Amino acid sequence: MKSVKVEVQNVVLRKWQKGDEDSLVKYADNDAVAKFLKDSFPKPYTYSDAVNWVRFANRTIDSYNLAITLNEEVIGAIGVERQKDVYRKSAELGYWLGEEYWNKGIMTNVVKDMVELAFQNFPIVRLYAYVFSGNKASTIVLEKAGFELESIQKLAIYKNGQFMDQLVYVIVRV
Repeated sequence: MKSVKVEVQNVVLRKWQKGDEDSLVKYADNDAVAKFLKDSFPKPYTYSDAVNWVRFANRTIDSYNLAITLNEEVIGAIGVERQKDVYRKSAELGYWLGEEYWNKGIMTNVVKDMVELAFQNFPIVRLYAYVFSGNKASTIVLEKAGFELESIQKLAIYKNGQFMDQLVYVIVRV
């Protein structure tokens, strides 16, 4: 994918860089942030996790991972991962934002920009996002960004000792 720098509401999407680790830990090491993310998102989120992420994020071929920054500080992350095999025309969208920036319209605009980048830079026709039931904020973000609820996968998620449904949101462009 091409290099990108997108600015929305003074928020800039950019590639990850050395030096992002401290602010990454500051916002990622938060139970409220981790609550609706896959278990592969470290909890607690340590400096070592941040170093590993920054090292990994810019090296992947079939994914595009960007830092969400405000005043040069990382406040969240967004990424698109192209799928393989018979799913190669699809990509998964994932994101998180530091809790103090929730409910400010930031993520809706970031998602809209990432949707455009994904369709411009990957040969895909389908972009989807998984949402854990109970994550109303994320469903609102996706719907405002043009995604539609495609399906509800009953009890598909087991996190923190409880089952949740998984909602599948999608945008299709042929």
